[in-house]
Parts: sequence; structure tokens; C-alpha cells
Amino acid sequence: MCVGIIGSALCCCLKLGTKVLVCIACSGIGILIIGGLIIYFVFFHNKSGKKTTTVEDATTVTIAVRAMANRVYNEHLKQHLFGNDMPDEKAEEDLGPIPE
Repeated sequence: MCVGIIGSALCCCLKLGTKVLVCIACSGIGILIIGGLIIYFVFFHNKSGKKTTTVEDATTVTIAVRAMANRVYNEHLKQHLFGNDMPDEKAEEDLGPIPE
């Protein structure tokens, strides 16, 4: 291929330069594709007006999770304070009904 000292150095630099340019071009194309996907999903995807989650659903779930966490915390606190001396029926009355 490349003959001589100057020729081989020049040939090596050209090969390396070509590889660098190809890597830069492929990286640029990849960045453009990722940017395009981001723009598509942010601005154009699922614009039918139909929401996947409503505020009312999220509020209901939040209230249920808080009530359950409060019940578990109260039960743990009573077990910590009173041990296992407290009857199960009394514990159920104090904790209240399980939220649905």
C-alpha cells in the first residue's frame, strides 16, 4: 500500500483522520436521532387529549396510601408501647376500619 517513510506516515495519518471523521459523523447522526425522539415524545406523542392518569385518581390513591401508612404506623407504635398485651379486638377498634 504505502511505501517509504513519508508515504507510510502520510497513509497512517489519512487512515486515522478518516476513522476520526467517520466516528464524528456517526456520533452526530446518533445525537440527531436521540434529539428527534425526545422532541417527538415531548411535543407530538399522545396528543389525542386523552389523559392516562387524572388528578382525581391520583388524589384517591394518595389518600388511601396515607391512610394505610397511618394505620400501620399506629399499629407499630401501639405494639412498641404496649407490647403484645393489647387484645386484637381492642387494637382493631382503636385503629378504625381499613380504607378501601
